[in-house]
Amino acid sequence: MKKINPGNLLISTPNILSDYYFKRSIVLITEISDKEVIGLIMNKQLDYNLKDIDSSVNEKKIKVFSGGPVNQDNLFFIHNEPEIIKNSKFCCDNLFFGGNYEELIKMINEKVFDWKNKVKFFSGYSGWTIEQLNEEINEGSWIIDTNKNTNVFENNVKNLWKNKIKKSNPEFKIWLNAPNDPQDN
Repeated sequence: MKKINPGNLLISTPNILSDYYFKRSIVLITEISDKEVIGLIMNKQLDYNLKDIDSSVNEKKIKVFSGGPVNQDNLFFIHNEPEIIKNSKFCCDNLFFGGNYEELIKMINEKVFDWKNKVKFFSGYSGWTIEQLNEEINEGSWIIDTNKNTNVFENNVKNLWKNKIKKSNPEFKIWLNAPNDPQDN
């Protein structure tokens, strides 16, 4: 099995179309320890913005994504500005996890921080034990994408899964235009 590293993407295969959270998802791996793997679903935009859940936010266009089924009552974020967003945790390359949220919102409100393509917010996160994720990969539920060319801050993610799965395996082509819920077919 291919080794997973922070910064890798997990592309869900059609093998898990019945999984509510992970069907047609792209998960950015943010942290790996001896026991667990943590990531954020990159392509599941929620129906509300950051201002809808935090009234202290002035900007109305900051989108929130479903990071996964774990801890959905909490907000998480990734960014590429560790010098500006203090107390963040290094993930990989120029990607950081968390940091001083209150200071970040203050800078966004004061318009001294241009948040576009620099920060992305998530409700919840995805987590597995090492053994659980390895088993899911071996069963063919996930494809590991090590390509560093994906813009993880992109908000226009409607076709991200289709584009990634199409490049990963030609045998999945039949699933590209299938309905989100196979019972709708």
